Amino acid sequence: MDKGRGSRRPILFGWLAPGLDEAEGSLARRRASASVLALAAAIVGAGPARAQQAEDQPTQAATAGTEAQQGEDAGVTMLGPLVVTATRTARDVYESLSASSGLSRERLELEVQGGSVSDIMRLIPGVTTQTEADDPGTAINIRGMQDFGRVNVLIDGARQNFQKNGHGANGTFYLDTEMLKAVDVTRGPVSSVYGSGAIGGVVSFTTIDADDVLDEGETIGARLKTGAQYNGLGGLLHGEAAARFTDAFDLAGAATWQKFDDYSSGDGTKVQSGQDLLSGLLKARIRPDEAQEITLSGMRYHNDFDNVSGPTRSTTAIADTLTAGYRYTPDNPWWDFSAKVYYTGTTFDQVNATGTDIGAEKSYAVVTPGFDVFNTSRLDTGPVSHELTYGGDLFRDKVNTEDPLSTSDDLTPSGRRLAYGAFVQDRVTYDGWLEVIGAVRYDAYSLSNETISNGGNRISPKLTVGLTPWNPVTFYATYAEGYRAPAITETLIEGFHPAPVNGRFFPNPNLRPEISRSIEAGVNLRLDDVFMGGDRLRMKAGVFRNNVEDYIDQVFIMFPIPGGYQYQNVAEARIEGFEIEGSYDTGDYFAELSGQVMNGVNLATGGQLQKVPPNRVVTTLGFRAFEQALTAGARLTVVGAKSDAGSTGFVGEAYQLVDLFARWKINEQASADLALNNIFNRQYTQYLDADPSPGFNAKLSLTVKFGSDQL
Repeated sequence: MDKGRGSRRPILFGWLAPGLDEAEGSLARRRASASVLALAAAIVGAGPARAQQAEDQPTQAATAGTEAQQGEDAGVTMLGPLVVTATRTARDVYESLSASSGLSRERLELEVQGGSVSDIMRLIPGVTTQTEADDPGTAINIRGMQDFGRVNVLIDGARQNFQKNGHGANGTFYLDTEMLKAVDVTRGPVSSVYGSGAIGGVVSFTTIDADDVLDEGETIGARLKTGAQYNGLGGLLHGEAAARFTDAFDLAGAATWQKFDDYSSGDGTKVQSGQDLLSGLLKARIRPDEAQEITLSGMRYHNDFDNVSGPTRSTTAIADTLTAGYRYTPDNPWWDFSAKVYYTGTTFDQVNATGTDIGAEKSYAVVTPGFDVFNTSRLDTGPVSHELTYGGDLFRDKVNTEDPLSTSDDLTPSGRRLAYGAFVQDRVTYDGWLEVIGAVRYDAYSLSNETISNGGNRISPKLTVGLTPWNPVTFYATYAEGYRAPAITETLIEGFHPAPVNGRFFPNPNLRPEISRSIEAGVNLRLDDVFMGGDRLRMKAGVFRNNVEDYIDQVFIMFPIPGGYQYQNVAEARIEGFEIEGSYDTGDYFAELSGQVMNGVNLATGGQLQKVPPNRVVTTLGFRAFEQALTAGARLTVVGAKSDAGSTGFVGEAYQLVDLFARWKINEQASADLALNNIFNRQYTQYLDADPSPGFNAKLSLTVKFGSDQL
């Protein structure tokens, strides 16, 4: 076996058994893929189910659905989505004193229908993505902040820190969206309780567990989804199964297989985008008593595709996420304790299929183990109530890049980075009309390779004041600071750009961390019985300004040699804007709104910041009929032009999209879903993306559920 290929075993097995030699590593890769296949076969054979797992118990609360549930007299009880990324304690989206949004599984399945992470993020104001059609990895952009950890992306509480340097995004992750239970987003550097570096914000993905499969009274259940799509022709098979052995123990598993061909853009251009995905998820929950819960979770993502950025390369991306969590919630106001240990590892292996170096191989690997622990104590001091949350977190990135025949191992340098911090936050409430949240976070980091090291630390404060002059309306204002340590690549990059482009990259051991200072103000509106009895209107809107000092960017330099490049603290960046989101629901009809207006400036040069997305509005109108058996709707997306985009190399044209979606509940066990996207076959390219987006495309799926109270 070729040495280069054999040495690149999947990260998960290298971590569990670092002594594996090259042949054993290759064998482990084959066994790992076989194990996912076996899991998929077992689940499909048993009949499907659901699975739902939260990063901690508050996040399980955050998955409360936004959708209507049928009640007596054909009415509905509508529950608002909850979020935890702002303060670690569950709050209704429209009561949280932050720019936070939440999406339930019901809404994801109805409106996104197994779409990509990009399709999900389009529903949230201030958030966009950067992708390449020939690579299913996704980078998330919040308020113009992106790359190198400026957005903290979590899957079940585990950080996703994979990064490889190139012409695309510098920081992507891989996720099977069929596994999702909820999405929780907080925009801006206000989430100091959620770890280091998130000067853009936090995105938390929660995957399914046994409660999503088993209805009340069931002890075993399964769920099977099959689907097909047009334009990017292909099929999908997703299965879930769960069992509740006792009140103290349940187990859930899920697997997905999907294979899609290349899609065509609106003008008929074929875009390289085919992929062959296989993923698996396994979760167990153990409850020794009513006050304690232990959660164990493992997920693997495996995708094969051809990457055509340069010569065509056969590519395999494998992402592993392992978590072990503990919750302690006794009937004691001093204790609401959570601890989590996690491991994430992503490998990205490539083999040249065309060009002068056919068969040449390279590999990128990033491993991130870490832990997160916190407790919330509740107490009263006279008429004032306190919710005191305190804790700490730590993670370690290890990057290993191998490229024997080219320079990728120079441009994505190997190295190590340790980041850790501690925080204390007090949420104070008085008489129902005043709420004050004060927090302080300490951050520190160190990074190094064989020749260079760097490090630093800082204390960052946050203060939020909320006023509720009358119950349906809350006003709030926040000042928050954030701290992002330089990434390994930004600090240690050293080498030459591959031919035919000339240029040399230089390391910068003196690179300083970025510091953000953000102010924002907003209003939350919660109204019931507005136009008719039982209807419900929810709205939140806000303005923000984020100044980032010592902003890190790659610049052209003349010393030590002309024509060089280096990451430097070049400017102060300012990003400001307005965001709005809301929903209206009568039970029979519903409407949703998401909008953003944003601008970003380099204060040193006066130029526009290229990663700040254009203005966007997304509106949805829908109805429910036939005693809630049919739910259908239409979505309009309007994106404005970005006038300076031509100078940055990105396409910034304006466009409008119309999508249709519907779900027919055949009976209590089966439902059918249909999505018709871009029905007018618009030719467009989402800003920051390298390739045009799909033209008209259709998706059809059938879901069948089984359940029993007999194990």
